[in-house]
Amino acid sequence: MSGILDAEYLTVDETARALKVSTSTVWRWVNQGQLPAYRIGQRRVRVKGADVARLITTARQGEAQGGATVEIEADLEKERARLSRPLTEEEKRRGLAALAEIERLEEELPPLGEEQSQIDSSELLNESREERTRQLS
Repeated sequence: MSGILDAEYLTVDETARALKVSTSTVWRWVNQGQLPAYRIGQRRVRVKGADVARLITTARQGEAQGGATVEIEADLEKERARLSRPLTEEEKRRGLAALAEIERLEEELPPLGEEQSQIDSSELLNESREERTRQLS
């Protein structure tokens, strides 16, 4: 029992600050079982400092395990480089044209009132079926 009490315990907030992550990230790790947490009383939760230290691993750990991880990392790095480059003039032009088309379509749509937002989907389905029947006959 004294071994348990000798360990340094951190609050979730302290753990998040120490690792420079959000408290929600720490809670996610706890909920996923990646980080053991201990309840103290009914409301307090603490994390062992040693368990927090075990979360910290080398970033290139996969290199020692084989080439597959290295290839994935290389592919990710290429994709990051591709996505972080500036847009070409053609890409800018196409993006602005798409935005203008979206704005035009939004202007054509009637504003949704409460009565319009409560349309029964079965009515729309029946209307669609009737229209299709008229087209086929």
